[in-house]
Amino acid sequence: MNWQWTPNWLIFTKIEIKLSKYTMKTWKTAPAWFNLDNYSFLAEFTAEQWINEIQIREYYWCALMQPHTFSPYAPTDAARNFFKGIKTNPLVSQEYSEDISLKSFFEFLSDGKYKQKFYSVQELTEYAAYSFFLESERKEEIDNDFKTMRDITDSERYWQNKELLQQKKNIGIKYSYPLTNIEDYRPNKFLEINLDASNELILEEFKDWLVHTRSTSNESIKRKFSSTDFEDWASSRLLPYWDLTTIATIEDSTIPFHVLGKMLFPDEYEIDLAERIRKITKKKCQYLFSHKVVSALNAQTSQHNLSKSE
Repeated sequence: MNWQWTPNWLIFTKIEIKLSKYTMKTWKTAPAWFNLDNYSFLAEFTAEQWINEIQIREYYWCALMQPHTFSPYAPTDAARNFFKGIKTNPLVSQEYSEDISLKSFFEFLSDGKYKQKFYSVQELTEYAAYSFFLESERKEEIDNDFKTMRDITDSERYWQNKELLQQKKNIGIKYSYPLTNIEDYRPNKFLEINLDASNELILEEFKDWLVHTRSTSNESIKRKFSSTDFEDWASSRLLPYWDLTTIATIEDSTIPFHVLGKMLFPDEYEIDLAERIRKITKKKCQYLFSHKVVSALNAQTSQHNLSKSE
């Protein structure tokens, strides 16, 4: 299975542009299959259940809308059956322990390449390190530079040759900077830790490094998600909003904001539900399905499971 996740907002934008050329159906009322009560257990969901719900939706959404990212074949038939199934049974993580196909899917996502003790902090593997070389746009240049360094080092009395020493030094300086951006590793930073230093010094420097590094970017989650977050996501109707708008898109349809408002908040009055959907629900849903939230939830869940397995 080989696919690359694309942010949901970007997919939505592309789909909206594509479908704008055609005449789309408009859902003026709630479809017969939709039942808000089917999402009633969301407020009690754990981080693991939330990430399972999100990831399997993203996976099958990409299978339908970006089949070219799968190799060799996208599971489009399974994706169609999945979206048909969540119309009546949307909380797929509840069926996780009984449904063999879902169990194998979730185990595939969580399966590590080796038995690790930690999730967000671990030693750099040979697999990842070698990928930096293989995936670099400067692969030939790097290969040539390091061949040159090996040749210099293998030559007799190279340390007495000022030109060779300077050439080796220049190559070393060229590669003295931290590993740069490679798409698959962009959220990660790899550190060299000198274990001869004291615990106090290592912890002090790591804390300072973490504060400095995260202060330069808003693309990371800086705290653990809690039951308060999960209850907010549930009360904000984010998962049913995603399901409704996604299935509508799949079926070449659109749902006006005021119709969505009545479907998701049927007991609320004296409030502009259309504006609530447009300004709050939609933005919160984009946040929930964003790469940074999915990655943070996955890390939080994986670390919890690793702790339980010890």
